[in-house]
Amino acid sequence: MGKIKNMNLVTTYAFLAATFMIGAMLIADFEREYIDARKMEVAQKYTEQVEAFNDYKVWDKQGKEYRLTKSDSDKIRRLDFFYYIFPHMAYICSGLLASYVHYQMKLKKPLYILSGAAERIANNDLNFQITYDREDEFGKLCSAFEKMRWSLEENNRDIWRQMEDRKRLNASFSHDLRTPLTVLEGHIEILQKYSTLGALTEDELKEIYAVMKLQIDRMSRYVSSMSELQRLEDIPISYKQISTEELIRALKNTAEIICASKHLTFKNELRAENVSVDLEIVLQVSENLLSNAVRYAKESVKMVCRKKGPMLSVSVYDDGKGFSEKDLKVATDPFYTTEKKSEGEHFGLGLNICKILCQRHGGNIVLENRKGGGACITVTFGMKK
Repeated sequence: MGKIKNMNLVTTYAFLAATFMIGAMLIADFEREYIDARKMEVAQKYTEQVEAFNDYKVWDKQGKEYRLTKSDSDKIRRLDFFYYIFPHMAYICSGLLASYVHYQMKLKKPLYILSGAAERIANNDLNFQITYDREDEFGKLCSAFEKMRWSLEENNRDIWRQMEDRKRLNASFSHDLRTPLTVLEGHIEILQKYSTLGALTEDELKEIYAVMKLQIDRMSRYVSSMSELQRLEDIPISYKQISTEELIRALKNTAEIICASKHLTFKNELRAENVSVDLEIVLQVSENLLSNAVRYAKESVKMVCRKKGPMLSVSVYDDGKGFSEKDLKVATDPFYTTEKKSEGEHFGLGLNICKILCQRHGGNIVLENRKGGGACITVTFGMKK
């Protein structure tokens, strides 16, 4: 039975049809023998030595004939009818039974599973799993259906994650705009209240205008940063096979320029001759990591390139104070920074940009603290074969 379950649909039906056909042949032979016996019983009512008979007469071995009564003649006719019709019925029933058993054995369960799965997917319910332990065509179809469901679920998760990220981004953006807007509103109120009265000196007016200009520039940079983040989510990844030597040379040159004020250690642990990545994306992420490391490092920065399975890995170490527990959890969120908003140009987008680009490239970003002190950021990029 286990072998039949894993047969393909055509082979299974052919096997069942042949089996039931043989059964129908045996039943038909039994029916004929049974009907012949019943007809003989009717004929033997007239003579024990029956030589031949039909539905009218009976002949014995001496040639004497006997005419059947009407009731016996009708009985012989009925038995003749069943003699010819029963075998055909047996074959028809065998075909119907083969179809029914084939449906129950091979079609009913997978059709129920697939129709139920299709209905749940139509209702946007993907929180289930399609399992069917057969190796026939429906087993393959259920497996393909499960892959489709899993892909849809993953896509929905990505869409949901992007929506949540967008909500957090908008919330952060709105929150960080409140400060410059509040400052502008306050200074505008001062101007409206005192400038017409001549209560403000020229120097005070210049100072107010300078502060307002600073806050307007700051809001402009926020808007530009927001637009950049929006574009990053749609940026195409152009994989290109390049030699490891070319990749290392580009990374090392970038590191030497950015880390000119620090002691740089560059280590290459790549053993492959070629890699398939988007070099511009790798360099952009590496530049952000190095700039971040230089800003917080005391004296030295270290960069290590490795290959981890199908991933290109780039790690950047510094000897600074490292990450706090809070930093490790939220440092890659948009607009998160440990600096005061008034201290400079850093809006806390560097690591978030790295995260977005790495994920677009099939990788990720991991933040850690070094055992000896300092921070370590490792980014990975998926490589095409």
